[in-house]
Amino acid sequence: MRTSRRSGTALAALATVSALVLAACAGAADVTTSDAERTARPSATTGTGGPLQPSEGFDVSEVTFSDGERRVVMPVLVADNRSLRATGLMFRADLPAEAGMLFVYEEPVEGGFWMKNTLLPLTIAFVGQDGTVQQLVDMQPCDAEPCPSYAPDAPYVHAVEANQGYFATRGIAPGWTMEVGPRGGDGG
Repeated sequence: MRTSRRSGTALAALATVSALVLAACAGAADVTTSDAERTARPSATTGTGGPLQPSEGFDVSEVTFSDGERRVVMPVLVADNRSLRATGLMFRADLPAEAGMLFVYEEPVEGGFWMKNTLLPLTIAFVGQDGTVQQLVDMQPCDAEPCPSYAPDAPYVHAVEANQGYFATRGIAPGWTMEVGPRGGDGG
């Protein structure tokens, strides 16, 4: 097919605009991508990023773990309602090495956690109503159902997720206590 120089230029401009529109739509469509497309993202990393900041509705606080002699302070994002607890650390590509996420429940609960669409290997500390760490469980990312559920042996009122190995490298173990500090920011 023979085209004039003018129509060739118009076609090239149309192709460029189309490519830009498609690229912009691809970024905006991220919310509606399938699970398979989400798992094709670059691999997640741990220990990267700057200081923990309030985000996506999550406040920032800190928790202090203690064995009576040693104390370990961890900044945390706070998931204190059904929506935030359901979202948790899903789709996050990194988590600062010294940070975690605190799940808060008003009454003791027995349900487990699953790792659907969670990109990072995590360890979870289940904390009882008396503030004692009851159990630590390593959890692996899961990108396809059925994903395993990681449930503790006893009811809990708090759960803290951290990069896998965080608790072990600091010697935090069942029997340690945990206290929640004041909120330090509005994630709204």
